[in-house]
Amino acid sequence: MPDKQHTFGQFETPPDVADLLLGFCLRRPTDRLLDPSCGEGAFLLRAAQWLDWLTDGRGDIPAEALWGIELDAETAVSAQQSLPQAHITNQNFFATNLDGERPFDAIIGNPPYTRAEWLGKLHEDAGEQLALFAEAPVAELVTSTSSVTGSVTGSVTAVSETDEAQLLMPASLWHSLGGRSGLHAYFFLHGTEFLREGGRFGFVVPNAWLDVAYGERLKQYLLDHYKILAIIESDVERWFSDAKINTCLIILEKCSGPNRRAANLVRLVRLKRPLTALIPFPLTSYQRQQAVERLVTRLLPSVSRTNDEAAICVLAQHDLRPAAKWGLLLRAPAVVSQPHVQASLRPLKSWATVQRGFTTGANDFFYLDAKTIETWQIEPEFRRPLLKSLRGLTHLTLSAADCKHELLWIPPDAQLTGTAVSRYLTWGEQEGIHQHTTCAVRQPWYSLPPQPAARLILPKGIWRRHMAPLLAESLLVDQQLYQIQLPPDIQPEVAAALLNSAWFALQCELHGRINFGAGVLWLAAYELGRILLPDPRALSAPQAQQLAALFTELAKRPFATTEDHLSHPTRQALDNAVFDLIGLNEGERTAVLASLQERIQARKK
Repeated sequence: MPDKQHTFGQFETPPDVADLLLGFCLRRPTDRLLDPSCGEGAFLLRAAQWLDWLTDGRGDIPAEALWGIELDAETAVSAQQSLPQAHITNQNFFATNLDGERPFDAIIGNPPYTRAEWLGKLHEDAGEQLALFAEAPVAELVTSTSSVTGSVTGSVTAVSETDEAQLLMPASLWHSLGGRSGLHAYFFLHGTEFLREGGRFGFVVPNAWLDVAYGERLKQYLLDHYKILAIIESDVERWFSDAKINTCLIILEKCSGPNRRAANLVRLVRLKRPLTALIPFPLTSYQRQQAVERLVTRLLPSVSRTNDEAAICVLAQHDLRPAAKWGLLLRAPAVVSQPHVQASLRPLKSWATVQRGFTTGANDFFYLDAKTIETWQIEPEFRRPLLKSLRGLTHLTLSAADCKHELLWIPPDAQLTGTAVSRYLTWGEQEGIHQHTTCAVRQPWYSLPPQPAARLILPKGIWRRHMAPLLAESLLVDQQLYQIQLPPDIQPEVAAALLNSAWFALQCELHGRINFGAGVLWLAAYELGRILLPDPRALSAPQAQQLAALFTELAKRPFATTEDHLSHPTRQALDNAVFDLIGLNEGERTAVLASLQERIQARKK
């Protein structure tokens, strides 16, 4: 169970991030600004400084300029004390409406974030943040929205049973985004009515929605209501070093005209220098505002460009599709989307099957260590070598000798009377193993489903090594690994060469997600299946022979890290052979290799 700080997204926004968003969104001294989850008022304090700059330092900030909403009463009082000139309201943003107030010119903030799988698991006193509308049935608390986040820096107050019915999210709003989005996504929806036409939204949010399937509805909503001015990530720093989430900045401009939205230029920005280097002035210096405004101008070019500050992809909004991976567009080098490249490739799923390894439902029972085997004297015929992970393995060819675990393997028709393993099973039933959810659906509960033979495997999570080992024999694998099953007409060594190439490694970097923080790249089976590669069945005999020979030679060398491997002559020869198949010129090859190393370094930041 995650602790409340991580679950509630209570991480104070760095001033550099706040100032960059304000540079995009707070444009006139008369602008009115709202922070819908203001916490201690960090954004509003920076906004007050910006309004002072915009009024030439006269200090005459308009009385109606700064507004904040904070769920926690104590935090709201603290924010009001820090900013007596601001209007701080202690209530739930989602239960708030304009009540005759004119819409705001800017909405800025760092809304709370809750991972979908944590909903329903938090302590019962967390219910207030999803307190949206009175018409929600009480059952909603249990069925979909009982766990929620507090404000960015505030805590969560208890909810009494008598208040429960009026503190819940209606099913219509919850399911408008598919019911899986983080809470931050709903701030865009509810916040739209608070923003005037032409007003700007500037949020720092987790970046997972750019690429995952459940982000499609949010992307469609943004395309239907806003000009998307910029989406910004950093390749060189994490803006919340203590948070296990990866974030991006999104800047929107409310626009009701579909033609104007379609013609808008979207900037997908990857910063290559820290914000402290891009805004190198003290927090109270007027030069800081000027530096930010110049930076904003540089981040809004009319054509794509790359320099030592940033890589910026510019495209018309009508070319953005909600089903597309916007993160891939943001991070990919231009060569990836070139028509001649796309035409030469096929998705991995068209010539191979990607299947996850075992989910036993009780690894401690089914994964046998030496002590358990000795204690129970489990017979060899009921054990099979198991490859649980690639940790500590340094070669691209593996065998049973590389397996550090054994799997309890009992065919459903096995005769168990009088065996040692039958006594082990009886003990397992006494411990309730057979009642575990996954075990209970099997008949018999201890008989794992057969795992198809496969000669290649891929890890689900990648840190510093992109490796696809070839199995010298068919091995059973854990669910942290993927089996790559090949048809009989594809030579395993040829497929292994493709899956150990720099091209495939870059595609993994672009299609995977690091939204859980710590820099680990995670790939779902469907994401791997969509990766575009040369089709081994379309290769000539000499091409296939060359790839197989290069992989065989490469497999003789210990594998330390991808970055180390890239410099090895045999690896370079293999990469160039794959580049030849794709039809990349020298500049495109350099761009692929540079982008791969850049993405790995960005994950390690």
